[in-house]
Amino acid sequence: MAEAILSSAVRNIGKLLIEEGKFLQGVSEQVRLLHDDLKGIQRFLRYADTKQTARDGVQQWIPEFRTVAYEASDLVEDYALRLSISSNGGFTSTLKRIPCIATEGYTRHDLGVQIQSLRTRISNLTKNFGEYGHVMTRTEEGDSSDTSRQQQLRHTYSFVADEDVVELPDDVEQLVKYLLNEVAERKISVASIYGMGGIGKTTLARKVYHHDRVEQYFGGRAWVCVSQQWQPKDLFQRILLKLIPEQSNEIMMSEKDKLARQLQQHLQAKDRRCLIVLDDFWSTEAWDCLKDAIPVSEHGSKIVLTTRNRDVAEHVDPNGYHHQLRLLTNEESWGLLRKKSLRGRSSEGFEKVGKKMLKYCGNLPLAVVVLGGILRTKTTLSEWDEVHENIKSYLDKGEKIGKEGKVPKVLAYSYYNLPWQLKPCFLYLGKFREDSDIGVESLYQMWIGEGMIFENDRREQETMMEVAERYLEDLAHRCMVEIKVHEEGKHAVTRLESCRLHDLMRDLCLVKAKEENLYKLVDRTTSRDSPLAFEAQYGLVLHLLPEDISEYNFPPKEQTKHLRSFMCDSLAVPYSNPGVSIMSQVKNLKMLRVLTILSFHMASQRCYLKSPLEYVGKLIHLRCLRLRGHGINLPYSLGNLKYLETLDLSGSYHCRIPNVLWKLGRLRYLYLSDGWWYSQPKLRLSKQLEILESFSNRFCNPKEVCKLSNLKAFKATVYKNFEDLEHIINHISNLDCIRISSLRIDSCDFGRTNSNNSNDSNGSLDVLSRVLFSRNIHKLSIVNSFCKKLPDYQSRVSPDPTSLTELWLQCTKIEEDSIGTLEELPNLRLLELGTYSFLGQAMICHSGGFPELKHLKLDDLGNLKQWMVEVGAMPNLSSLCIEGCRELEMIPDGLRCLTTLKEVTLVQMPKEFNNRIRRVNGQQGEDYDKISHVPSVQIRICRLVGGIIGYQVETVCPSNPV
Repeated sequence: MAEAILSSAVRNIGKLLIEEGKFLQGVSEQVRLLHDDLKGIQRFLRYADTKQTARDGVQQWIPEFRTVAYEASDLVEDYALRLSISSNGGFTSTLKRIPCIATEGYTRHDLGVQIQSLRTRISNLTKNFGEYGHVMTRTEEGDSSDTSRQQQLRHTYSFVADEDVVELPDDVEQLVKYLLNEVAERKISVASIYGMGGIGKTTLARKVYHHDRVEQYFGGRAWVCVSQQWQPKDLFQRILLKLIPEQSNEIMMSEKDKLARQLQQHLQAKDRRCLIVLDDFWSTEAWDCLKDAIPVSEHGSKIVLTTRNRDVAEHVDPNGYHHQLRLLTNEESWGLLRKKSLRGRSSEGFEKVGKKMLKYCGNLPLAVVVLGGILRTKTTLSEWDEVHENIKSYLDKGEKIGKEGKVPKVLAYSYYNLPWQLKPCFLYLGKFREDSDIGVESLYQMWIGEGMIFENDRREQETMMEVAERYLEDLAHRCMVEIKVHEEGKHAVTRLESCRLHDLMRDLCLVKAKEENLYKLVDRTTSRDSPLAFEAQYGLVLHLLPEDISEYNFPPKEQTKHLRSFMCDSLAVPYSNPGVSIMSQVKNLKMLRVLTILSFHMASQRCYLKSPLEYVGKLIHLRCLRLRGHGINLPYSLGNLKYLETLDLSGSYHCRIPNVLWKLGRLRYLYLSDGWWYSQPKLRLSKQLEILESFSNRFCNPKEVCKLSNLKAFKATVYKNFEDLEHIINHISNLDCIRISSLRIDSCDFGRTNSNNSNDSNGSLDVLSRVLFSRNIHKLSIVNSFCKKLPDYQSRVSPDPTSLTELWLQCTKIEEDSIGTLEELPNLRLLELGTYSFLGQAMICHSGGFPELKHLKLDDLGNLKQWMVEVGAMPNLSSLCIEGCRELEMIPDGLRCLTTLKEVTLVQMPKEFNNRIRRVNGQQGEDYDKISHVPSVQIRICRLVGGIIGYQVETVCPSNPV
């Protein structure tokens, strides 16, 4: 962990020597020597991090390593950056600097003195390394005994009885079928079971191993626990001793190569079928050492593998059966706890408190079993209440004084097995609220801002955001983080949308962050005590209730002078000023890299006269600035933030943004306000932008978009101006690197005619054609824009297929049936036809139309009377919503052919229409059979009850007639 911090400091100082060298003249040699000193410590820590004994031995110096690294990076960067800012501004700025030249000389001298002081401290640390030389020379010996201890702690056996476990009959039978070649369409040689620590992988493997049919099918079976510390010879011996115990003497005397040949020959014998269970498998390297000795085939010997890493499972056999274990349900957790703790005794009175305690187990089987073991000896309800009151302590530490609990110990193995680059990224996740979905884009940008993503991990043409995404995917593949994906962009590429931590994994994050003294977490939004009530120097996170914000006092300046990140995501009371009180404290945090305040609210427009954000431009080290709220008034000094990479104002409204963004040469990720905002004159933009969201032609110059050649993501609104729309669509359509884009067109008349230009209508239709059929527009919304008709799909100019996946139309007043155009869009997955979008009385969905459409909504189409769906249309439709189409006569006959349809919702439809799909008193409506195959059919009718408008929901189900 400390190695990651040192690596970040080494990288930062190295970049400064290159990029800001002219501002380091006079001290560049001293900075270079400091850089080399830090690299020496970095090499030692990288070595020590791979050796448990060495890691434990240097633990006492970790705080000093961290302090030296941060101070060195801050010292050099602060000097170079301040001199760089004062040197910019041309001749006028130079005149102003003349009186300061002497002062700069003194500052340079002071910098040299401070660097020498740091180098002295580093020298003293390296002397300690010399005194601790046995770490380097006796590491292997130390690791040998440590390996033995680890193997004893992690060792599993095939014969250990799994008492009181939740039955997994479906999982067991599925695995057995694959192993016995009973799945005709797919023969496999390896069945991998993967999931987070403590989820029951070994339990499932044992059930399969001892299954009656498995014992009969395989002539020989061997169970070996591989664990993190493994030796090929030891593994070969243990497998062979299980398969041919009669040759035990020879096996124990043989060398590794002979054992490998012997095992290979035994498994290749035609008259033998063997099953080998490799339990607790951690690395691809282990398999590469074993694979030649364990030949397996679809019809012969088989392997069952358990691992926490999906990448390991796929490496061992990409075509094998990969089985991911799930968490228990709430009822399964209670059933397991009851079996483990009550032992047949009555559960009356215990169930309520037991289920309260289970919330802290997060449905993880290991945690439930551990809790059950603690409660087994507690025979009274008062004893259970006592455990409940101290549940965190019991799960973390068990019942014995001075011992670490089994749950955190088992989960911690995953943390220790992480590469050094991923450790700080994992611990960072503990900053976010419990059970919260963490948006991945903002997470990546905060990682980047804090120097946790390393450029030497970049592949060719890869951006830093894409490197960060690989980091998160690696954590997910190790089953340490849960991820949510969705389809977006070109060809509906699956992208990560958000991630979250299991509660017990978050607890592990917080415990390890406390050990590393990385950040201080103040959480008053939950009744659970935060384990991080400690003084920290490098990160501060506030999760406060609104009433606590004004009362919170920052730690003293001495404790926050090296603070690099500050996050406050408290929800604010409307019309209060919590953001102001917080921001008044932040001005002293001179070394901040990441600033996140998601509760900034100003009470009135007078906030624009004097902004509490005025000093933000003095936080010159900022890489990531995220502000959310009302009345955000950014100062012109924002242009001083030379290193700023992320400016995120998403979710804010009534903001004022100065026209200085073009000065920010490193700005890559810009999220403008979603609501009303101001800029005079119109904003110019940084040419390096990779993400630009909430762009509006009312406040930004559209020609600026044409300068952005690196755009990966783009979200924009174009209001009225056709010329602006053409500028944007022409540039966006020609970009090869864009990944996802969203365009909203508001109040553009595509059906207009002009007396001075008879072709004006055709011209505007041509623009609409380029929008609809662009290869780089993925989400499109057209509102308050008269279209009359849509262009024909076959008339598109570009031969490339359109990438449009989502389309919303509202107040477009299309007069003729243009569904023929929409149904030819090859990638369209969501279509919403809103109020006055279509004025026709009849609509036909032809066979083969809408090949990828999954979600369709018809909303307030007041003229629509007839809707026909031919057989073969919309073959992938999953959900259909019809709302307020009061003239529609009936459900289309073609719906009965849509076997993919899972949900139909009717909202505010006439009673006569609804009666056609109801079944009342055993009598089916005329259209009932058209939707009887759909799992969920609902009728929603708006009602006014007690002055509150709500929906009365009626469920139509064949097995539950209304």
